[in-house]
Amino acid sequence: MRALQIFFFCLLCAALLFVFSIIDGVVKFAFSLGALYAGIQFFKRYETRGLRIAFVLTTILFYFIYTVFYALYLAMQQQAAV
Repeated sequence: MRALQIFFFCLLCAALLFVFSIIDGVVKFAFSLGALYAGIQFFKRYETRGLRIAFVLTTILFYFIYTVFYALYLAMQQQAAV
């Protein structure tokens, strides 16, 4: 159960950071604050160093996965328009 909670925290933070990176305007900072809040909540719940390192690394990995899929989506959209 704990691994599933860590997985969902990582997915949530990565998704919020991804949306922060693709949206323009002031609204994007709400997503940054959301990711910060979720990270703080994770660090309050899990105090061991190993889980925190795993959280940060997994969040970065999911962020890159989201970015790659979004880039592929944009490339397919551009090819369909041509």
